[in-house]
Amino acid sequence: MNKKLKVYFEQLGLKVEGNSAHGNLKGYEVSTNVVMLDTISPVKMHVSFYASDEVKNLIANDLKELKLKNFTFGTDLYGISLGFNDPLTVGKLLKRMPEMLDKIFAVFDKHEVKGLGYCPLCGEELPQEAKKYRIDWSLISIDDNCINNLNQVIEAENNDFKAAPNNYVKGTFGALLGALVGAVAFVILFLIGYVSAITSLIAILLGTYLYKKLGGKPNAVMVVIVSITSIASMLLTLWGLYIILAQALVFDYNFSSTGMQAFNDMMTIPEFKSEFTTNLLMTFVFTILGVVYQIGQLSKSVKRQGKIK
Repeated sequence: MNKKLKVYFEQLGLKVEGNSAHGNLKGYEVSTNVVMLDTISPVKMHVSFYASDEVKNLIANDLKELKLKNFTFGTDLYGISLGFNDPLTVGKLLKRMPEMLDKIFAVFDKHEVKGLGYCPLCGEELPQEAKKYRIDWSLISIDDNCINNLNQVIEAENNDFKAAPNNYVKGTFGALLGALVGAVAFVILFLIGYVSAITSLIAILLGTYLYKKLGGKPNAVMVVIVSITSIASMLLTLWGLYIILAQALVFDYNFSSTGMQAFNDMMTIPEFKSEFTTNLLMTFVFTILGVVYQIGQLSKSVKRQGKIK
């Protein structure tokens, strides 16, 4: 963990372990997680409390009204997750943190949510030595009966997912349709002089949506199929464009070939070969960048939640 953040969290009374910290703050159980490579919210904090969905919505509205800069949040079953950032330095963020935390926790107090000592799932008082459960990067004290009930729901949902039908053929067709739209976007951008990762993002996003819409199951196989079709569509589209270009240029170089042979003949011309190779490499790099980013997002979305221990 960043040294300045470590000192700050320790001053707040939190116990720091690696990139995380846990403890009690302003009457609430909190966990923090620091990922400095996260450009949106490198500093995250989870605050555990019990409140009805209606009250959580009111809290969300009040937090929006605070209009804090570089601040994100999201309610969940166990309370709320907060995200902090400063585009300049950690030092500047730490100067703002005390005031921001005061305003944020004042909102929780205003709505009289049940914080420290209460189960965030049922709102009942917890025993003195209540077990802390690991939820993602957070440690949260939860009633054992609530965890047992939640695990039963998780197990039932996972069993339903396993039993659900999976149409690979229709799903793959959806992925191909998404790749086709990405290819059209690629052609348009290429003709105006751009090679961009955005076309692969279009292909994989739309391909994922259509894969699931047409009956494909959102699992690891979906990630592989959508990724391969996206990469292949971008590279094949570029190749097709250069076959057309070769056909238009062959007569200028005294060739009489057509189609694929025209492309092969033009590849003997150094300028044509150099341009094609450069654009092929750029397309591959940008496509891989787009696909790798989306693979990370897709992998998170298809991961099934295991039992909470």
